[in-house]
Amino acid sequence: MKGYSLSHLTDHTLLQALAALVTQDRATTASLLAHLAEVDERKLYASSAYPSMYLYCVHELGMSEDTAFKRIRAARTARQFPRIFAAVADGRLNLNAVVLMAPHLEPGNADELLVAAEHKTRAEIERLLAERFPQPDLPTFVGASAPAAATNGLATWSVEAPARQLAPSELWQLAARPVAGIPGAAAVQLAPKPVAPSRAKLAPLSPDRIGLQVTVDQETHDLLRYA
Repeated sequence: MKGYSLSHLTDHTLLQALAALVTQDRATTASLLAHLAEVDERKLYASSAYPSMYLYCVHELGMSEDTAFKRIRAARTARQFPRIFAAVADGRLNLNAVVLMAPHLEPGNADELLVAAEHKTRAEIERLLAERFPQPDLPTFVGASAPAAATNGLATWSVEAPARQLAPSELWQLAARPVAGIPGAAAVQLAPKPVAPSRAKLAPLSPDRIGLQVTVDQETHDLLRYA
């Protein structure tokens, strides 16, 4: 524990040490991605009786589910586009940036897109992708996202921005549909896990269109339906 007590350091020394650790962490992350990519390519996880790289990372290497997902996705993308390793190592790109960019990278656009994403925040990259790859408006639906018993008696509802104005009869029909019947209601994951949205989600779909997902309680839902 003594090594983690830093109260004796001067401000200057503390800031210098922090900057050095961040630099070291970036280099370590890039090296980790390279190792994960090679182990994944050789399927060495199978020799330890794991059916996938994901399970190997979670159960053998002790990564959290989210950490394993991000690092595997980033490692596979970096293996395909090796300039990512150097960009991660010197801080021009972080793991979130690589994961966000991954579905859009192709041999013909990778160099230009990766340079455009350097030193940008998540929100800035989302806007960049919305401009380059505009998406259609989200479909409108209202559906229960969790049983009432799991939310202390409050039913939660997912509301997405409308692609067009719905007639009242259409809205009531959509509201009556079970969640399982809504296309795209469940995201594809490497492994099943519960998802409990706790705040509104805004994501750019195109240069002038924003998608909105939000969880509301039963009272708010009733007021929305009344309106």
